[in-house]
Amino acid sequence: MEHIRGYLKRLMPGKWSKEPNLSSPPALPSLPEERLRPLTATAPSPAATANSQFFQSLPPEIRHRILIEAFGERTLHLDLRLEHPLKKDGRVVDARPKRHANAQLFHPSLRDTSRRREWTWWSSECHHRSPSRNFHRQPPGVGLRSEEPALDHCRDPSGLPPSSCELYPGRVPDKCFIGVGGWLLACRQAYVEGVHVLYSTNRFHIAYAELALRLPRLLPPEHVAAIREIELSWSLFASSSAYFHFHWDDIDKDGLRDGDQLNMLERLPQVFPNLRYLYLSLEEGFLRGSMLLIGGRKMYAMTEEILQVIDAVVGRISQLRECCVALPSTLYHTRKLVEKGHGIAWHRAYHVEPEALWKNLPTTDVSIDLATGHQPISGYWIVHGREDMQPPPLPEAV
Repeated sequence: MEHIRGYLKRLMPGKWSKEPNLSSPPALPSLPEERLRPLTATAPSPAATANSQFFQSLPPEIRHRILIEAFGERTLHLDLRLEHPLKKDGRVVDARPKRHANAQLFHPSLRDTSRRREWTWWSSECHHRSPSRNFHRQPPGVGLRSEEPALDHCRDPSGLPPSSCELYPGRVPDKCFIGVGGWLLACRQAYVEGVHVLYSTNRFHIAYAELALRLPRLLPPEHVAAIREIELSWSLFASSSAYFHFHWDDIDKDGLRDGDQLNMLERLPQVFPNLRYLYLSLEEGFLRGSMLLIGGRKMYAMTEEILQVIDAVVGRISQLRECCVALPSTLYHTRKLVEKGHGIAWHRAYHVEPEALWKNLPTTDVSIDLATGHQPISGYWIVHGREDMQPPPLPEAV
């Protein structure tokens, strides 16, 4: 494994620098070491809901189902980036074509580069897929390739137009956001029940690796531990700071700044100990600018080394029930070509079916957990993710 890391460092030497390339960026937001007023640690007062028909008349399981219908079982985006403030000229801002969840506001032309950057949260419901397949997705290899989480464009300032949101109930842009804040602030009992539904029943699409590993310092750790399903973009060999203006703390309490991307991947089970579903999209062309042959044995060997790391990570997530790894075109094409004898079936149309390959995990001595009845998964799906190579040209007409 060391030689693959050495190869990647030689390939992209500038992106492995420990020094941030930003001029005086603001400190990364973080939860305080001690809260002045605890939230979930304090039991709700029965007197606060004594006159509430919702809490007094409905049993807990019915309330739970209602809250799921209100803001559960969805795919939610999480993103945090350094952005320049918006320009003050409202006419310039309003003239930009509208996008899903006001994503057009992140277009560089609307940002005032003369002002200091600031950390900016962005979250929304995912409207990349139709409502029926937003949360309950079809099995790998079934449906539409365009609906792969690896191809999601919700956050793209020039991405999803408002028309993509028309299939969802409500008004644009309000329906693009989960809108759970009002309920959580209603009372402590509403907070306790609502925050459990929010984190344990939704699937979180996390923008990049550093944000995923940083979540326990941005959100209460017990909430992060309650997350059961994630879709995660993971840069193979370059820190996402080059793309999202992310940087680690000077103190680096998490000890992540000195690690490479493969090392950081190994921390997933620690951050998300209760995962049931994992979709891992490996981003950026693995061998961009390299001389290795796509589909060759050397590239196949390097692909297998990466998958071995993923094997170990998946095997350590004890409650995992389903896992899907999206490989960029170069890696997916290589693996399929070597193992199946033919590469990607390129289609020049929008409504095409996705591809999927099954990979068995190395056999272990792990048996069924007698306490939970859960049996560790035996393998995971490999699907075609981001396109980092051009499809072959069409044959000339005879």
